[in-house]
Amino acid sequence: MKTNREEILQSALQLFMSMNYECVSLQMITRRVGLTKTGIFNYYPTKLDLFVAVADRYLFNAQHPENKYALSDGSLQDFIDKYIEGVRRTMAEIVYLGNIRHEEMPGKSANAGYFHLFQQVLFYYPDGKRKLLELMDTEFRLWCEAIRRGIEYGEIRPDTQIERAAALFRQEFIGLAYQMSFADGLDIEVLRQQFQYIYDLLKR
Repeated sequence: MKTNREEILQSALQLFMSMNYECVSLQMITRRVGLTKTGIFNYYPTKLDLFVAVADRYLFNAQHPENKYALSDGSLQDFIDKYIEGVRRTMAEIVYLGNIRHEEMPGKSANAGYFHLFQQVLFYYPDGKRKLLELMDTEFRLWCEAIRRGIEYGEIRPDTQIERAAALFRQEFIGLAYQMSFADGLDIEVLRQQFQYIYDLLKR
């Protein structure tokens, strides 16, 4: 059973995904959760504290590679498979928890709302830009390491430029995720096909 804290965070996630930070009030949270403002203050003294908690849990923790991807067996192909599964699982959880009400964000998908949350972190989360860039750099370095191992194991071409290849995978993912967020959200099978195409170009 959900605790009050979990209910507050999930309700706040839905609101921050569907509207701007300035428009979200603690009153909106209290109506959804059934707590008084005092009850919410027991957990989060200010709206910023609540926003930070939402971003920490549903963005920084959810997107951190340690929480998102299973360990790979060392091959680039296996890393790609684990990466795609991590994206699928994380996206499904965010869509389920975000569950944006149509009257609040008509015609919009939860995926678009999640990109909206990223944008708000840049403006309202203390030092949010640095944290986002660190998160992205961590993932980029994991791709570089997986590609480097692929070269060492003779899986992919020895003349592969590691950082450029890593950027291809990352940019393909981010581009597809953003583009498809305007419709029904990222199609995992399309992502798998695109990654496989890049992988096939790199193979020996």
